[in-house]
Amino acid sequence: MLIERICLVLMLGLVVDVFLGVFSRYVLQATFGWYDEVARLCFIWIVFLGAAVAVRRGMHFRMRLFVDRLGPRAAPLAEYVSTATVVLFGGILLAGGYAILPLARRQVTDALEISMLWFYAALPVGGALMILFALLQLRTHSRSP
Repeated sequence: MLIERICLVLMLGLVVDVFLGVFSRYVLQATFGWYDEVARLCFIWIVFLGAAVAVRRGMHFRMRLFVDRLGPRAAPLAEYVSTATVVLFGGILLAGGYAILPLARRQVTDALEISMLWFYAALPVGGALMILFALLQLRTHSRSP
């Protein structure tokens, strides 16, 4: 899946970036000024895209111990409620992230001098993907007997 590949590329970029940061600090005795911003950018996108991937795989946070103890009638309802909660949380990310974008557009980072929009855009993108994948799961659950 494309999102998983993007996460993989971001993770590789994060590893290389942190390695370069450590190398510059302890070997060259002069720290690159940009490595922490690149690491932060990669990490933020990994978190929100990774959360969407977890929802797609059905591995998002649930009270599995609680759901497993429910009977055969209550377990599907608990699955539905937990997936609907993910849709609600994704909606909060989407709305809040979208609301902050105009402010982020006017800010730039110190070292790279790129727009903070690149950082904050991860929220609505991740939220929208979480909603999409959760709604697909709800549709799948509603069709199964």
